[in-house]
Amino acid sequence: MSGPKKLTGSNGKIGPEEAEASNSEERKHATLLRNDLIAGDEEIVARVMESAKFATFPSGHKLIEQGDTDDCVYFIIAGSTKVRINNRHIDVRGAPHTVGEMAAKKAGEVRTADVIVQSKQLDALVLSGTDFRKIMQDFPGFSDRLAELIDNLSRSKIAQLGEAVERKGLPWVALSGIVSVGAGVIGGAALWAANFDLLYVFWGGLSVALAGFVCMVQLNPDFRYRNISGMAAIALILSIVYGSISFAVTVDGQRLDLPLIDFSVNTDQKLKVHTINSFVLLALATIMAIFDLKLTSSRNSR
Repeated sequence: MSGPKKLTGSNGKIGPEEAEASNSEERKHATLLRNDLIAGDEEIVARVMESAKFATFPSGHKLIEQGDTDDCVYFIIAGSTKVRINNRHIDVRGAPHTVGEMAAKKAGEVRTADVIVQSKQLDALVLSGTDFRKIMQDFPGFSDRLAELIDNLSRSKIAQLGEAVERKGLPWVALSGIVSVGAGVIGGAALWAANFDLLYVFWGGLSVALAGFVCMVQLNPDFRYRNISGMAAIALILSIVYGSISFAVTVDGQRLDLPLIDFSVNTDQKLKVHTINSFVLLALATIMAIFDLKLTSSRNSR
């Protein structure tokens, strides 16, 4: 069997250009073998080198833009990139890793991060999303490693975003505090203008401030579904407890100086209303919890 074919010049020797081309191909091959997704599989290396196009990008070039719908995957041969989400630094990726694989795993996925060349130059093999998905279909091990890689990247991204929020001092909580103080001052001033005693002015203003703070925290857009679900669940528990106490006390004929529901009058009708109310709160808590799970899952898959 004949050995590998050598690139030679007209004089039978390997010239500078041919030697450079040979080294380039060897470099691509060696780098791809070290790629986490390929994991040393020669067949996958052959497929990537056959289907991908080699390209060089200058420093500062934006390979991937957040929100775009292109699905090319970049197998980095040399150089490094920085990954940013909403202008926040998330990660640095360099050879022999890939960038762009998250959106390429499923047709139609949008880019969830900006990927910018960080090194002076970036050499990469650019593979279309279609060819990338064909490799996923033909090589189950490749697909499994991709799923594991995305899971690890998602966990890392969540941790870094959480640290960034902590470093910023939870601005939404600070905003909630400012709004609650303002609401408390306005509420206290209104009570003072209505000629209430100073004690009522203090406690009234404090109550308005606390209520405003709780409402603002619940309106945090990052956790809107989770907060609504939590509030509905708490309301459901309180409603059941309050209704049960009201039913037990009023049906037994006991008289207490409490604002209870009088179930001794129109008992069936009030029980139906109370039951419907409980089911509505249960449905709201469940639906919002499902929305929160979907939102969290969507963020994790990016």
